[in-house]
Order: sequence, then structure tokens, then C-alpha cells
Amino acid sequence: MTPRPLKAVVDLIEDNAPTFLDAIAQRLLILEPSARGHFPSPDDHTHVSLAELLTSVLDGTGAEGKVEPDTLAYFEKLAVDYRRFGVTPKSLLALGEAIRIELRILCADLPFETVLFAERAVSATALAMSASAQAAEDAGVLPYISAQVVQVEKRSRRFFVVRLQAEGELPYKTGQYVPVSTSYLPNTWRYLCPAIPANEWGQVEFHIQSDVDDISRLLANSQVGDSWIIGPGQGDFGQSKMNQPNDLLFISHGTGLAPLRAYMFELLNQAVPPRLHFFVGAEYPGELYELMGMWNFAAASPWLSVVPVIAHDEDEWWVQATDASKPPRGLHLPQVGSMAKVVTNVGAWADRNVLVAGPEQWARDIKRAMIRRGTPADQIEILGF
Repeated sequence: MTPRPLKAVVDLIEDNAPTFLDAIAQRLLILEPSARGHFPSPDDHTHVSLAELLTSVLDGTGAEGKVEPDTLAYFEKLAVDYRRFGVTPKSLLALGEAIRIELRILCADLPFETVLFAERAVSATALAMSASAQAAEDAGVLPYISAQVVQVEKRSRRFFVVRLQAEGELPYKTGQYVPVSTSYLPNTWRYLCPAIPANEWGQVEFHIQSDVDDISRLLANSQVGDSWIIGPGQGDFGQSKMNQPNDLLFISHGTGLAPLRAYMFELLNQAVPPRLHFFVGAEYPGELYELMGMWNFAAASPWLSVVPVIAHDEDEWWVQATDASKPPRGLHLPQVGSMAKVVTNVGAWADRNVLVAGPEQWARDIKRAMIRRGTPADQIEILGF
């Protein structure tokens, strides 16, 4: 087992997290008053808590307070991302100093060398983060890009499609998720997956399930003309699979459709696309909110097959279906039942690269079912949320 030289410090932080973090916040405002409001709000879901970040630093610290290179690299990248909250190189240094001072107080009963090594680790990490944020500023890397809502479509009671026009091309790759916020949600962000690839005109489309939480509801009910800010893309879902020559199988549920739809658009631009079977899932028929559009793509693309799958064969009264969920006359009806069973009843799909996007447990269940059916595990990649 790998030794953890600073385990005693980590234990103290975890046992006293609320009071310790309050002390750091108060100390920070003394050292750098301008840092007020420059860190994530309690409602933000796109950041890791300070307590978790601290334990990550200290767990990745070796002898005499030396931070492992991989740990430093992670925090350098994090510093660039956190610029969207208003974090500056100067405030990162002040945060490091505030943590160092409060660590000394918290760990007063620990051996001197142990506390010294923890302080070294914190100072080195803060210095690296500050330098990384400064380098991004010097290189002209924007912390986010402003965009304006140009269209909002309510596809059912819970599902909305929001289209925006940004000031320039957005910095994300197909399959990634991006942090988004608005002028009326200061320092509160949510991750959304663009449903189309980035383009030079700055157009972007998001699919939002409005009942996830209050923030999602506010974003889904945006009005034309509202201003959003959109951060750089994160993650690498599907990128390695899409660069291989295999035929493809996509499986989505709800807004998991968005990143897979973006990949489908990329395939439309290829001279000879691979075969793609696309299973599109929802709880109710009226929540197949993009079905009409998917059928239209399939009708013009012989390499694309779209299979809708629903858990219930009839809508509840509250679903409020629109024409977007209704297939053209003459096409077969959605299949009803478990997505895992529907997919594996077809076969093992052993010749396909498989991308699965949807709720975390749902995605894991599908992966397990496919592996049992004979799909090689290394050909399946999931994005759970």
C-alpha cells in the first residue's frame, strides 16, 4: 500500500471541515478583500469542494511536502477553468496563504515536520495554479464566451431545446460538456452537452431537462435575448471511439441524446460514414423530444438507423407531447421496455464501437448487460449524469 505521509493532516481536515473552511474564507477576505464573490456559490455543481481539493493535494504529496507532478498538472488545469468564477492569479496566491495559515492553527498538536510538509504542498500548489492562470491570461485564453439566446423550444413538459449565438467559435470538441451560466445566476454554473459540433459561426444548441433542479428550470425557461456565458469544453467522451474505423452503436436516454447527436452531425459531413444504429430512449412517447428530427436525418442517410425505445407505451397526462416526438406516418412504432433488453435482444454488437449516454445507473446497467451478451468491454464507453 502506498504510504500517505500527511494522513494525519487529511484526517484533521475531514473531521473539522465546516469550521476549517469558514476560517479559510474569513482569512482570505482579510488577505485579499477583492476575492469576495470570486469563488463558486453553494448552488454550483461544476466545482469540487475546497475540502476535497485539499485532501487531493495532500494525498498526492510525497516525502518532505513534494507534490506529485500529476497532482500539480490537475490543479494547473483547474486554475484555468476556475477563471470563469472570477478567480485571479492574485486571489489564488492569497487562497494558498490563507490555507497555509489556518492549517498551522488546525494542526497545532501535530509534529512540526508534518505541518511544515503540508504547508509546503499547499504553497507549491497555489503557486503552480497562479502561474497557470496567469499564463492563460497572457495567452489571451478567455475564461468564457458570451452568447445570446435566439430560440427556445418547449418539446414537452420537461424537455427544452435552447439555441444560442455566441460572439465567436466556442472552444469545445464534439462529445464534451461545457459549463454554462447566465447573468442572473452569478457564479452558479451547470454542465450541458452541446447537441451540435462547434462551428465558426458560434452557433450552439443545448437540450435541457427542466425538472433536474431549480437552476436547470431557469436555464430551460430562458427567453430570447437572454445572455449566457459558456466556458471551455471538458471531458473526452467518445473521442477515441470515433477515431476508429468500426461501425457504431449509439444508445441514449433523455438529454443523453445531445452529445451523441453532435457526433451524428459529424458523421453527416463524412464522404463515407460508418454504419450507425442509434437507439433513442425516453420514459414516455411524448418525451422522445427529438424523434421527428432524427427520423428526417435517417430518411436522408442510408447508413443511419434510428430505433426509439420507451419505458411506458402511453404518456402520462402531464407529459405534454408536441409534434417533435411523433414519427412520420408509416414508420414503425417505438419499442417498449427496458433499453438493455431491447439492445441485447438484437445481438452482441461485437463489431461495433458503442457509446452510451444517459443517467449514470442506467448507463452502467446497459454496459453490464451488453458485456454479458458478448460485447467486448473495451468497445463500450459511457457518459453518465
